[in-house]
Amino acid sequence: MKLTLAIVLALIFIFPPCAILCAQPSKNDSMDAFWGKFKAAVTKGDKPAVFAMTQLPVGMSYGESRIRTRAQFMKQYTHIFAGEVNAVKCFETAKPQVDNARPKEFNITCPFAKNSGGDEPFVYTFKLTQSGWRFVSFENINE
Repeated sequence: MKLTLAIVLALIFIFPPCAILCAQPSKNDSMDAFWGKFKAAVTKGDKPAVFAMTQLPVGMSYGESRIRTRAQFMKQYTHIFAGEVNAVKCFETAKPQVDNARPKEFNITCPFAKNSGGDEPFVYTFKLTQSGWRFVSFENINE
């Protein structure tokens, strides 16, 4: 009887934490879902969909003005996603990079469009907002 009670208590203490923790979706699930939708929209060149997943103002590289309106975003779209960087090609294999100090943000880094490897100076930053994940900045860290 004591052995059975001990086993039952042990199972209660071992399995409920997993049942509780494992059943809840993590931030990574929502991040991965967002990332899939965002990169699909960029790959298709669907500017309105990309803008819908963007939070204004969009931070830009040093010396460049922040993007504050939809019109400015549409005008800068090519610069952000197909200028010196080929976001479509980069996003095919890019994985979100999360800094443990900032768990509500992730980055995607990309190389120059004509680069065969090496440096990845272009940084796309995404942030978890009250509206969900959003694209918030684009920087060339070399500038």
